[in-house]
Amino acid sequence: MIREIIMPKLGETMEEGYLAAWKKEEGQAVEKGEVLFEVMSDKTTFEVESDASGYLRKKLFEPSENPIPVTTVIGYLADSPDEPLPEKPADTRAASPTPTAPQSPAASSAQAPDTGRVRASPAARRLAAERGIDLSLVRGTGPGGRIERDDVANFAPSSANATAGYEVVPMTPLRRIIAERLTKSKTTIPHFYLEGSVSASNLSRLRDAQKKQGAEITYTDLLLYFTARAVQEFPLVNAAFVDGQVRVYPTVDIGLAVALDDGLVVPVIRDCVHLALAALSAEVKRLASSARAGTLTPQEMEHCRFVVSNLGMFGVERFLPIINPPGTAIMGVSAILPTPVARGETVVVEQVMRISLSFDHRVIDGSYGARFFVRLKELLETGELGT
Repeated sequence: MIREIIMPKLGETMEEGYLAAWKKEEGQAVEKGEVLFEVMSDKTTFEVESDASGYLRKKLFEPSENPIPVTTVIGYLADSPDEPLPEKPADTRAASPTPTAPQSPAASSAQAPDTGRVRASPAARRLAAERGIDLSLVRGTGPGGRIERDDVANFAPSSANATAGYEVVPMTPLRRIIAERLTKSKTTIPHFYLEGSVSASNLSRLRDAQKKQGAEITYTDLLLYFTARAVQEFPLVNAAFVDGQVRVYPTVDIGLAVALDDGLVVPVIRDCVHLALAALSAEVKRLASSARAGTLTPQEMEHCRFVVSNLGMFGVERFLPIINPPGTAIMGVSAILPTPVARGETVVVEQVMRISLSFDHRVIDGSYGARFFVRLKELLETGELGT
């Protein structure tokens, strides 16, 4: 029996994925539940298990920089290694069939586009991926012009780029996903922005008190704690704009932007309002660790409406983040800096940070966003734990 292997839909917003790696070769046995291939989508890599035992009969796609639409047939699983394939091949025209060198999903290493069906040994493909070499530019010395590892090792790039004074950096699947999603956000969502200063004295006091009790609480933990309570009071900030509809959700699920070596991901802290500070802090640490290890699940990145992006640790004084669709708002947090502040007729120096809010104007108006900021500022400057 022949079974189709398809590009899975790993999240409700996923429309296409990148084949990162096959874990089996054609003709090899596969057990049900064994990892068969890896897919990159929504800014992370997932292992996909086989839903049946058998043999990997045919691979229709190789790991590539080209996206493959969900439900596209990417290969066949068979009961025997030589079972006849369907007379009419699956329709794969929706995706680009261009094969390229395999990519290490854990490292998300850069690789160059491999145009055309280039004949190359697996070792040559691996080395080309590591060095970011376009195999279509390499002259093969193997049988029938096949590219061998030594051909890649000895390859000297054309002097054209060198004389032009620049280097072409290949786009990894992760960077392509980021580019596509954020370009779509900026071109389809009418952003508007609000900014303001917030005293960090209260957060510093609460953090010091927790530290004395032996708790490793960060400013990000406290920001998430109070932001969740502000979001709960303003339902439109906890909404998603989908198919022309404004969908307001009962639970406050907040995304946290986590930086990686070659991009970022946004894991989601579920039901933040009902998490005590210690539990919230532990969940933030767990999700950040999983994000950097590349082990986040699709469910840990779905249903995110409001995002917090904190660049304060880099000394950034101001930035305007881009909304993460289908959410309607995102908050940018800048560095805490000593700042002169007028108190009556005197001027004092306080620890102050700037908060930037980006809103979707299709859902949120300026006055609504401003009232949200006022409440958020109040909670950050005067809020207590347990409130």
